[in-house]
Amino acid sequence: MKQDALAKMNGQIDAMIASYAVYGDIRGGGFDAGGVGATPGGAEAPTDAPSPAPPQSDSGASSGEGAAADDSAGPAHSDTNTQVAGVDEADIVKTDGNNLYILHGESFYTLAAWPASSLAVGSSLAIEGSPLEMFVAGDQVVVYSSVNGTPIYEAAGVEPRPGYYDYRLIDIGMAGVPANAGSPNAGTGNDDAPVPAEGGGSMPSPGGAEPPDSADMPAPPPPDGDDKPAPPPPDGDETPTEPVPPDGDASPEDPATDFAPPPDVYAPLTKLTVLSLASGAPSVVKELYFEGGHASARRTGENVRTVLTGGAHGPALNYWPSNLTVYPETAEAWTAAFEQLRAENTALIEDAPLSAWLPYRFEKQGETVTELGASCADFYVPEAGTTSYGLTQIESIDLADLDEAPESTSIIGATDTVYSSHDALYVAARGWQEPTSPEGDESVSPDSTHLHKFDLVADPSQPRYVASGSVPGHILNQFSLDEHNGKLRVSTTARMRSATEWTTSNSVFVLEAQGTELARIGAVTDLAPGERIQSTRFFGDRGYVVTFLRVDPLFVLDLSDPASPSVAGELKIPGFSEYMHPLGDGHLLAIGRDGDDNGVVTGLALQIFDVTDPSAPALLHKETLDGDYTYSEAEHNHKAFTYYGERDVLAFPVVSYDRETGAVASTLELFDVDIADGFSHLGAVDHSGFFSATSGCYYGGAGVRRGVFIEDHVYSISFGGVIANALDDLATPVASLPLPAPASWGSACGGGAVGSPTPTEPAPAPPAEE
Repeated sequence: MKQDALAKMNGQIDAMIASYAVYGDIRGGGFDAGGVGATPGGAEAPTDAPSPAPPQSDSGASSGEGAAADDSAGPAHSDTNTQVAGVDEADIVKTDGNNLYILHGESFYTLAAWPASSLAVGSSLAIEGSPLEMFVAGDQVVVYSSVNGTPIYEAAGVEPRPGYYDYRLIDIGMAGVPANAGSPNAGTGNDDAPVPAEGGGSMPSPGGAEPPDSADMPAPPPPDGDDKPAPPPPDGDETPTEPVPPDGDASPEDPATDFAPPPDVYAPLTKLTVLSLASGAPSVVKELYFEGGHASARRTGENVRTVLTGGAHGPALNYWPSNLTVYPETAEAWTAAFEQLRAENTALIEDAPLSAWLPYRFEKQGETVTELGASCADFYVPEAGTTSYGLTQIESIDLADLDEAPESTSIIGATDTVYSSHDALYVAARGWQEPTSPEGDESVSPDSTHLHKFDLVADPSQPRYVASGSVPGHILNQFSLDEHNGKLRVSTTARMRSATEWTTSNSVFVLEAQGTELARIGAVTDLAPGERIQSTRFFGDRGYVVTFLRVDPLFVLDLSDPASPSVAGELKIPGFSEYMHPLGDGHLLAIGRDGDDNGVVTGLALQIFDVTDPSAPALLHKETLDGDYTYSEAEHNHKAFTYYGERDVLAFPVVSYDRETGAVASTLELFDVDIADGFSHLGAVDHSGFFSATSGCYYGGAGVRRGVFIEDHVYSISFGGVIANALDDLATPVASLPLPAPASWGSACGGGAVGSPTPTEPAPAPPAEE
């Protein structure tokens, strides 16, 4: 771990020394010839890094019914829409057909849900911290939450690590200058999203020396310079795909772009709480706390596997020379200052004890907090300096044996994406590479994705490390990964640079574990050069990839021969699909954006594709939703997309804004889906009656969050409450249940729930205290 820290620290110091050759003396605001961030041929480097997605056996897909269900009896119902049938994914709403289980505000609720007319609060329990998502397995519930762990550290007699910024040092510009240097989002690949406190390493620490903020010592500017506009993204798409509030500001649901490090008194931990429902009301049976942020989780049967990422391990390093108070006049003086800094940091790393490098894990029993030990045998270290900052932990518990401590497996490098089949779990993260200066016109990809495979078969209670590998480019989300017959398929978009230009290249790689290496055995490359991948889905020997620039090429891939995959066919239409869902054999149901022939993105769109003949994919049906700013969470979160195959009905939440009237609507939209006849709009369930009619309220979290089906009824859930409707009468609620306004946003919504479509319903019971 020390060698990895040294490699990354030295890489950063080398980049700062090299930056003098690019920036020179910038006190006057001037730049060297060629411009900062320019390639040797004069082409500007793009400032946007395509965003990895703020989360799976042999390509089997869940249609939202019966995915990892433990409740074979009871009313027919939908389940969380998962990537792989039988591999459950945590979410904010679950059902067993008789009850709804909801994370609402800071509490866990059980609602009596069937029959629909009996909708009522059964019980509730306050959850420590901010609840994130949960599993429900029979009469057991696993809840994840983010907590301030200061009292946990105190009770365990452990000193928490100091506050820190988290960085992942990627996206290196020419001459080794980090793109977006000095931004808390530097190197994340998503400069519109904050880097969470658990997302990377420790560069720089607030306790360490930082560049002085004075006229005599200006911080180096970003590579594109303050005096010239940033170039457009490589794909040229300047049209926003999400709604913008009427005041023109970013949606409060959108991540902030800048923030201060957490205060020293705040020591974030991820909490895993196991609840029992055996007695009717929920009760706490196990409490675990982990250093690092909750990345994702999967459950197969009784085995729950939690992936945590980040954590600032090792000593707090300095990334600016403490004695450098004026800007050096020469490159020699600049180099000397940073070489001195290198020596100081090296001493800090070499002298740090083992305890400084290991993540903290705690278990709470009553008022007693115990630190859980770590084993060096459970740690894996890729080649030093090749991964992103931070650490990835896989913590496994067996719901049938809760007396046992969680089994832990850790690997150096923070994780972006998690995928799991029944047989293996994969974690993926952006890699850091030394900068290169390409010569000639040959394109070179400066970014890569590291992949690590863990076996789930030999010992289901503890994932066992198998192999690691890398592919050029970055992945979009978990659907970019898929395992079939023991082989991993990966879709990536790579930013390519040459001496004359920047562009993008899209590929699908096939990898296989050979010893400890995930070796590439086949690939389809150069899909739609200059575009970027918008969605991917794999089923069996087929792969489907959607790219976008001006039109939506849907590529159908033949993956039957892993060593020689190929493009079987493609279809070009305006717009693009953001999520693709299986619709029987040979058809895809997609949600995304419509567009025109000029590449202008317009409204929300549903589509059905016929891929029965892979060489001739065809668009069968398209349904567009009108509205200037119409947005659905289902575009980027598959768990908000509920297709109920029992009745061929699709439900997804929509928030829309009318720029002329100022009206904002928050609804659950429902469509009948038929391969022959296409889409039929069944209607919508409106939750505006729960909230004050202000756009700030809607954009602050008043939108419908999920739709759940039980028999022939649909239940829509928002922060305001729950409404149950018969599918054949969406205009008249069967029952409506207001819920207390979560404290985190009640003020933004005029106090939260201010009404109910059926005001005769009783008020819910207040949350019980732990």
